[in-house]
Amino acid sequence: MRRLLPRPEPQVTDWPGQASNTSSFTSASWHESRRQTRVGARGGSGRGGRVNSFVVLDSLLVLDLSAYLPGPYLTQTLADFGARVVKVEPPGGDPARHVPPHDEEGVSAAFRALNHGKRSLGLDLKQSAARDLLLRLVEQADVLVEGFRPGVLERLGVGSASCRERNPRLIWCSVSGYGQDGPAAATAGHDINYLASSGALSITTCREGHPAVPGLQVADALAALAGLSGVLLALCERERSGLGRMVDASMLDAAVSVQGLHFAAQALGASAAPRAMPLNGVFPCYDLYPTADGRAFALGALEPKFWARFCDVVGRPEWVARQFDPSLRDEVAGLFAERTRDEWRVVLETAGCCGSPVLDYSEVREDPQVRARGLLEEARAAPPVRFSPSLRRPAAAVPARVGADSRAVLSEFLNLDSASVDALVESGAVVA
Repeated sequence: MRRLLPRPEPQVTDWPGQASNTSSFTSASWHESRRQTRVGARGGSGRGGRVNSFVVLDSLLVLDLSAYLPGPYLTQTLADFGARVVKVEPPGGDPARHVPPHDEEGVSAAFRALNHGKRSLGLDLKQSAARDLLLRLVEQADVLVEGFRPGVLERLGVGSASCRERNPRLIWCSVSGYGQDGPAAATAGHDINYLASSGALSITTCREGHPAVPGLQVADALAALAGLSGVLLALCERERSGLGRMVDASMLDAAVSVQGLHFAAQALGASAAPRAMPLNGVFPCYDLYPTADGRAFALGALEPKFWARFCDVVGRPEWVARQFDPSLRDEVAGLFAERTRDEWRVVLETAGCCGSPVLDYSEVREDPQVRARGLLEEARAAPPVRFSPSLRRPAAAVPARVGADSRAVLSEFLNLDSASVDALVESGAVVA
């Protein structure tokens, strides 16, 4: 007889999300946000009675010359923890600005998600005056992040060597598709191309065995986190040597690196065919199963104790010895097809057997754990790491247009007066 374990009602906690602020930072508001966080670090009660916090990276000036996802996600995380990030954009802006949908202010959701807490400086680097401004900013910067194909900035005279000659302490981070060297270094591509080249798509397939397009830009995100790690390591090393370094992060490198487990197994003779690797559907204890209502349930009962609990709860003790038997999968699939996703959720989610319903985005927003952790704020996802005591982020503003902060940045860092900036704008070197 099958045992059906009831699922208790979830306890929804308060959502510690932060209100969105869409206005661009002024110089005064930027410094005021950091003053307030320092005051909070010295005393006073934090929001909601939480531990007082402080900004950890507010001494850093970061120049962000990247676009789309990888570089902006890297610099967004630095900004989340206090770094002063100046986003250097061409006259047409980061292409992410043009990706729909757009909000009532005309700001793309994609751009908004990755550019909070940054200031926009519009520069046409094809003009010598704009390149001179960039080099003068480099002299004060700690980190520069760029996402051009190798050689592009060098041809403009603002490559790694030129910038690091101006500022030996500069940490230069290149986030590219295939890396800074090798026969494919200059090849154009996007996430799907890097995943294809890494072998990841060959083992990410639909039931018919054809490679499937992942729902996430996996290589882009992995390269962003790899580049972030490289920047932080280089900052640590700079404390000893006093010198910056070149950080070379690529989407191909990152995608291959995280598949080390699979490549190690393949080197020992294991099959690398679709649904033949240990954790991509060959085992019945670790797979996605369609349910009666056309939804899906994820079973991850990889350890024997979890698989035994699953077999006990569903009344199939004879399956315990067949945990890694591929021929059992169809029987397990037939069982899941008997009930809806939410019926299986009632049965399995509290059984302690690593079973989870596959949620859509609307359900994720209302999930008690997601809300309790504050993972989704009004207009963006929270940073991927938290600290205790907290390292609070500054106010999160988004530059609504290209060059929204050009005048403030050029005045603050280069001491340019209004007349000088006006002349640069008139010449087209600066967008403001």
